[in-house]
Amino acid sequence: MKMIKYLKLLGIAICLTFVCGCGQNSNKQQNTSNSSNLTDLDSLRNDSSEYKLEFRTLSNEDQWLQIDSSIQKSDIVKRLVDAYNASVVQNSIITDYDLQMRGLNHDVTKAIKSIDVTKVKDAEVLNKLKAYKKEILNLLSVNPDSVNPALLNPWKTKDDLYAYLSEKYNVSTFGEFDKKLYSEECNQCASVPEWKELIEKRGNDKMIDELKKKYHNAKDFDARCIYAMELSHAYMADTDSWIEDNELNPAIPIMESLMKEKRYSLYLCELWRKWRALYQDAKGMSKDSEIPNWIYNHYRNICCSTILSYIADYPQDMNAINEFLVLACMENILRYGVFEYGNQYVVEMQYLYPEIYEGE
Repeated sequence: MKMIKYLKLLGIAICLTFVCGCGQNSNKQQNTSNSSNLTDLDSLRNDSSEYKLEFRTLSNEDQWLQIDSSIQKSDIVKRLVDAYNASVVQNSIITDYDLQMRGLNHDVTKAIKSIDVTKVKDAEVLNKLKAYKKEILNLLSVNPDSVNPALLNPWKTKDDLYAYLSEKYNVSTFGEFDKKLYSEECNQCASVPEWKELIEKRGNDKMIDELKKKYHNAKDFDARCIYAMELSHAYMADTDSWIEDNELNPAIPIMESLMKEKRYSLYLCELWRKWRALYQDAKGMSKDSEIPNWIYNHYRNICCSTILSYIADYPQDMNAINEFLVLACMENILRYGVFEYGNQYVVEMQYLYPEIYEGE
């Protein structure tokens, strides 16, 4: 298998058979401090013998959408801000519950109690979030074996809230959305006419130099995003060229630099999603691996703030609104889910980088 950490963790490759859907179950290791704030992302990547795994709660973190108040004037922007912040509540609480089920942090109840659901202004949504918070706290206060899972099930509670928010903030409630046209526009880029051929070459271990050249020569931001993503595929096809020197895919800092530019692109969502999967690839696939969702959500925030600033200027761009909603509402990486043998980033990797699993 091309991902060496799999060999470290399992000794041999596990047969990866998935179902694309949502199903969760529930089930210790030492706890570490969770008080430090996200300040220097690079410091979290230092390869030091002093480095300790962090199992940080999210509900007590400031993950609310960071945007300039001057653009929060239109109803569309206000609704989108609420959609993002409602997703922060839903994601943070269930991710912390997921952490508690693994026994990796003992401050989960305190963290969930602290989350300020009133950041969401819509009264109906706010009531749903209050009820969600209350039910998860109730489940944390009782012995799981004493609860009838048919009546009190945290995963069903999360899924019900997700279904409600998906309907409440469906892209169609913002205007007429042509899904087919959106797909067509996403799958072709005028500044990368050879993109289809590049996709067909994924898995080829001789593409790195060519793609690095294309990336550095590209002037268009969309093109740079695409070449960076294709470069990440090329590096995954040739892990021998970098894995022994650095456990981070070399495309990761390139992708981060693009997100930090805060320039709009229809490919920001896909860029962020692939970056997150690659970052977690270096952290590990175990249910007890460090899963720094606080880092992933920091970059999610940057991307969604960028997209929202664009929407404020172009409120009729339904493709941008759809991209914002998809990115804002995407689940955090959880420890429990459809993949039983580790955390759920493995499902993301198989979906986003299927070529690395061919023949396994």
